[in-house]
Amino acid sequence: MSLKNTYRPDIDGLRAIAILLVIIFHAGFSLFPGGFIGVDVFFVISGFLITSIIEKEIQKNTFSFKNFYLRRIRRIIPVLVFIMLIITIPAYFILFSNNLEAYSRTLLYTFLCSNNFHLYFNSGDYFAESSDLIPFLHTWSLSVEEQFYFLLPPLLLFFHKRINAQKRFFIIFILCIVGLIFSIYQSYSNPRMAYFLLPARLFELLIGSCLALYWEKLPNLSQLKNNILSVIGLLLILIPAFVLTNSSLFPGLNAFWPCLGTAFLLFTGKTNSNKGIVNKLIENKIMIGIGLISYSLYLWHWPIFVLIKYSGIQLQGTIRITALIVTFLLSYLTWKFIEQPFRTTLKFDFKKTVLVIFVPSLVVVALIYGILDAKDGFPEREPELAEFVPKKNYPNKLRGQCFDKFKVGNCEDCFIGVKKDTLDGMLIGDSFANHTAAFLDVLAKDAGLYIHDSAAGGYPLMNNIDNNGGLKSYPKKYAIERLNYAKKFKNIFIAANWEGISHPKNIKTYLATLKTLGELVKSGKKIFIFDPLRKMTDLNLHRAKLVKAKRSVYFAEKDFSITAYKRPKHYIIDKIKQQFPSIVIIDLNKVMCKDGKCKIKLNNTIVYRNSDHLNTSGAQLLGESYLKTYGNPLKK
Repeated sequence: MSLKNTYRPDIDGLRAIAILLVIIFHAGFSLFPGGFIGVDVFFVISGFLITSIIEKEIQKNTFSFKNFYLRRIRRIIPVLVFIMLIITIPAYFILFSNNLEAYSRTLLYTFLCSNNFHLYFNSGDYFAESSDLIPFLHTWSLSVEEQFYFLLPPLLLFFHKRINAQKRFFIIFILCIVGLIFSIYQSYSNPRMAYFLLPARLFELLIGSCLALYWEKLPNLSQLKNNILSVIGLLLILIPAFVLTNSSLFPGLNAFWPCLGTAFLLFTGKTNSNKGIVNKLIENKIMIGIGLISYSLYLWHWPIFVLIKYSGIQLQGTIRITALIVTFLLSYLTWKFIEQPFRTTLKFDFKKTVLVIFVPSLVVVALIYGILDAKDGFPEREPELAEFVPKKNYPNKLRGQCFDKFKVGNCEDCFIGVKKDTLDGMLIGDSFANHTAAFLDVLAKDAGLYIHDSAAGGYPLMNNIDNNGGLKSYPKKYAIERLNYAKKFKNIFIAANWEGISHPKNIKTYLATLKTLGELVKSGKKIFIFDPLRKMTDLNLHRAKLVKAKRSVYFAEKDFSITAYKRPKHYIIDKIKQQFPSIVIIDLNKVMCKDGKCKIKLNNTIVYRNSDHLNTSGAQLLGESYLKTYGNPLKK
């Protein structure tokens, strides 16, 4: 096969292997716990095919950025936007307001080829159980591919004009090796960044590019050698899919082997006369058919699975089989009536494609986002969940004039307790301080205290000097100004994510916090520290919301209390108690935890906003309950 050929049925068979691995994994079958490597197979195929197309056109001097992106628009957008529109209908009726609002953002970011960045900055780990609440989580991979498509054409065109083919291949090969080394490093240093973002995935796409650039010079192997190499290639894909789990370091070296296997299978299908045995096996009609609809399958399967699991239904037995049948049926229909027409008959020039396809699609997606975001996901649909109305009950909204504003001394806007002529103290900390404000407000009013507050994410006591917030930085200026202002008062109240600070990777912040506390105690300050509620799971919170909203649920367990798990080793609160006995520790868990179990509701109100933050009404109820049961520590 030369670059002139445009279709290889075995590549569709390879696509079928990739999508089946992904679907089997997402459907919860135990056979391939590492089935997520199917995405990596797609990356290599994409790198190979796209580079082949670009290189062929460059050689013929017919390459055009317009035509290249025209094909990309026709290939990707029509079916993507159609599925977005269809999924939005059940999503409106099924998703709770906060998830519906977040859902709208993933639609827009997916369309703008940046959902991987959005998920990296705003979601947890890809394999976390909270992922089951994000219908378009899977489109991070589309964003990675599209970002690659923005980089590759100008890079190849630049090289073509300045260096020969052999040097072009050598440079791309070196980039591939560097990309692999970086991916291995990133998998250890920042796994979430490695998983979602292009730099640690670049080597996978470039493996396909290297194969395409060196294609004409690759030898034609004998039938026996192709057979052996194709079997090795298949094993390099299936073995990682069989042995890897969601706790494995990834991508890095664990992603290299299935990518290499994919490259082997692409190579062993080079000539029609002596294709590898695996290439011939995957050319059957069923595998080709699955490969042809693989893009639609990829887009449909995850939202369908999510909406089922979101409703509290386990994806097992007949439910799982039915979901798979629906997924394949819808995928075939969208392939036949949307994908194919836009790739064959509904072919317009660039200008008309932009005006007829791209712009209307962008407008529709932007409207969905704009409406759902402006309306906070329509929380009035679930009146039983009033505690989850952001504008009425989320501390970051209600105290938006104070939180993350990096200001101190703005007491008129940011105070809790009883307003007087003279301040009695100051509350400082991170987002945990912001949600603790409502709790402290109850105690402060009872004690007749006037307290200023200033909180910002990533600033527990001083700034987060270990800078573990990804790409976000934490300048010291605000932290120093805030602490110096707090030192003017006798009482200093501090709330923070103490579990996070107690993690070994935050040892610098841990030690700096203890040092600063020692200085404050030595100067005679009265220090109050709030020990926050233990974290709960996203799934537990979600199920509690389903029950409280009076949804029909399909799980037997209705007790959503959580285990009073042991705090991390060297938990800083324990160290503070030991080292500074004069510091008053106000433990919110005393209200919620008993006999090894911690409630998540008070007076039929769920106190959590998410897995580790309180909502305002919950914090107030905690304050009232604490005051009633244990008295007011601010008066002692």
